[in-house]
Amino acid sequence: MKTLNKISIIALTSLLVLSSCETTELDLTSNPNALSPAQASADLFINEIQVDFAYMVNGLNGVGSRLTRINQLGGERLYRDAYSPNSFSGVWSQAYQQIMEDIRVMNALAAESGLTYYIAMGEVMQAYTLLTLVDYFGDVPYTEALLGSENLNPALDSGQSVYNAALAMLDSAINNFGQGGAAPQYDMYYGGDASGWIKAANSIKKKAYLNLGDYASYNSITNYITDSSDDFQFTWGTNAINPDTRHPMYRSSYSNTGAGVYQSNWLMNRMMIGRNGMRDPRINYLFYRQVAQTPGKDGPVDEISLECSTPGYYIEPHRVAYGLYCNLPEGYWGRDHGNDEGIPPDGFKRTIAGVYPAGGAFDDESFQSLGLGDGLGGLGVTPVMLNTWMHFMNAEVAVMTGGDPTTETLAAIRSSLNKVDDIAGAPAMDAASIDSYIANFAADWTAASSLGAKLELWAEEFWIASQGGGTENYNSYRRNGYPQNLQPMVEPDPGQFPLSMWYPQNFAANNSNVTQKSDVSGRVFWNSNGPAVD
Repeated sequence: MKTLNKISIIALTSLLVLSSCETTELDLTSNPNALSPAQASADLFINEIQVDFAYMVNGLNGVGSRLTRINQLGGERLYRDAYSPNSFSGVWSQAYQQIMEDIRVMNALAAESGLTYYIAMGEVMQAYTLLTLVDYFGDVPYTEALLGSENLNPALDSGQSVYNAALAMLDSAINNFGQGGAAPQYDMYYGGDASGWIKAANSIKKKAYLNLGDYASYNSITNYITDSSDDFQFTWGTNAINPDTRHPMYRSSYSNTGAGVYQSNWLMNRMMIGRNGMRDPRINYLFYRQVAQTPGKDGPVDEISLECSTPGYYIEPHRVAYGLYCNLPEGYWGRDHGNDEGIPPDGFKRTIAGVYPAGGAFDDESFQSLGLGDGLGGLGVTPVMLNTWMHFMNAEVAVMTGGDPTTETLAAIRSSLNKVDDIAGAPAMDAASIDSYIANFAADWTAASSLGAKLELWAEEFWIASQGGGTENYNSYRRNGYPQNLQPMVEPDPGQFPLSMWYPQNFAANNSNVTQKSDVSGRVFWNSNGPAVD
């Protein structure tokens, strides 16, 4: 885990880097005391790049998780309104103006000093960024990007060509890590361990090949993330004042005014049901209940109850058939997918993010109203690529190549349970509970009457194991259409599920080579023949 001091140092040095990137041709306004890119240290750039990368990953994970019901999608009843072009200006800026631009400048400094480790880190993060931009937006700028005043209107590159470039970049990174160059003082992902970065690079390659349907290339890679010690993730801090180093999920749940977001009813319900009557032992780690009863469910309706929990409220037939309406019992106070009702003053009653991955509180069933500083204070993680997810992906590839997904699916579930169990600041999970849950899942798996039924079970567990993630679930859902029992939108006819995202408003409006999309029904290149999803 990275210390608060490290992150604070990084934030402070980042200010220097950001200021150094502002240039002018007016000599009279030049500041002789300011750093220029040529004068800056590669260490300042790599620190800023790592933090910006974590923010970008976290932001896009949030989009994928809300669309796939891992987190609650609220505010709009129609998919077309869930996100707008203005929704993506921040993450687009992080990708191009911060991460990739800083990598470009850093690489020149690093090359002069033979800092191949720095270059390799940048290559891994840039490759992941490019792949993920394609996964969400489709065609994106690459060859004409980052040219500054030389080209203010970069053309879009095809998603396929960007994928090819990113894969080549990952190969270059692996080669550069093998050169034995010095690591930066603050390697916030692998602590100076080049072998960890190589496994991360190979894991990113595997996920790209999975999207491409290139299973032979996928299986040819053997040196990848297979253990939690190799997980590619960012660890946040606990500082609540500028710079705020806390996990973004923590910030949205723990404040002086209570929680600012609702948790997903679908995911909490899935974990409450568990397997063969056994509740998922991860639920008290992922969620914290501030109340023991939910108004309108197992407690009396009160002035802060959601409207849909009141007696006589009309429930649309498509939701009745599903079985989940407004809220869950036992204080699991969340919202359904697409619930756009007004927000009552229930911030200190909502179920909030738990100790994993947000660095919040473990649900010890004391049912306390929590706020700023409670739990672990935000000392959580943002996953980029986890060994758990690799096992789930291995299982999917096994299915696609005619193999048996059982072993990898069971390994993925055990890995997820152990991952949550190992989180600091929470009681250890009973080993017998872990074994029992896996045994119960295995019984459900054996009883599944078809491959489709097994894939449903596989996908449900993948979703549970992806709290804090979401990008790989969004990709998986578009690839194979599982799970098929996801909670429907509140609106009976919510329109087209977003198969790709709008281009950011400023980018589309100011670039003469780009036309904004007419809707979000366009598929990214690798999903041209994907299943119908909703």
